Amino acid sequence: MQTSRPSGNGTPTRRANRGREVLWFYMLISVSFLTLEVFGPGVPTQVRAYANDIVAPVLHLLERPVRAVQGGLERLAGVSDIYAENLEIRSENERLKQWRQAALQLGRENERLRQILKVPKREVPPAATARVIGVGGGTFERSVLVGAGSSDGVSRGFPVVDENGLVGRILHVGRWTSRVLLVTDLNSRIPVRVERSGALAIAEGQNEGFLQLQFLPREAKVQVGDRILTSGHGGIFPPDLPVARITEIAADFIYLEPIGLLGKLDYVRIMAYQAVPDEDTVLPTEELADG
Repeated sequence: MQTSRPSGNGTPTRRANRGREVLWFYMLISVSFLTLEVFGPGVPTQVRAYANDIVAPVLHLLERPVRAVQGGLERLAGVSDIYAENLEIRSENERLKQWRQAALQLGRENERLRQILKVPKREVPPAATARVIGVGGGTFERSVLVGAGSSDGVSRGFPVVDENGLVGRILHVGRWTSRVLLVTDLNSRIPVRVERSGALAIAEGQNEGFLQLQFLPREAKVQVGDRILTSGHGGIFPPDLPVARITEIAADFIYLEPIGLLGKLDYVRIMAYQAVPDEDTVLPTEELADG
């Protein structure tokens, strides 16, 4: 008669032995750390540091393929972005080419019209570019001092502009410096026109941060936001220089905000623009020519 054997084939005994081995292993590690702690509180820290030194090269080697894969993915994403930017740049380049052709055509037409109408060109060369080195202030003055004078070809009355528009005109000229009367000064009177409608007027300084639009025809229609340009009348300023923008329309006054950065002036450009001579000085010359 045969007896049946356990199907586990001694498995419970082996599991018990393995559990004891693991227990003794952890106890050995604990005793080791306690012993190291007895010899000195810094010993576990040193052991950890040595372990870090040993593991660091391994981690560095394992990190290389990860970085390589990450760099490849970044390059692929960069190539995709570059391709999209390239398409956008090509499209913009085509639009710019069309605008360039239109600008060239308009320039040729403008030159032909100038020749037909005998209109002189309006390009104004710069006399000098100067830095603002002082601010003239007070109740009755709005002016700045710039570092350019007669030695730089600057003359009294020359218009002064910044990157946005008209700033003022040269009032006094020294050898190396000049004083600029700002458009907001009470003594500043600028012949202007409304860009949208072409209506003529005078922009007057108020010794404040704004100007007023005076002598505007009654039938002229203006609105907030209209840009004000120099008209060129009187020969003091060249035409079409941006001066101000309408900010408020009251019952009796129209207020303008200067386009030039008057409160933040750093560098300005002085334009070599000569005023148109008076008729009194022109007539004798014409009479001599007729004679």
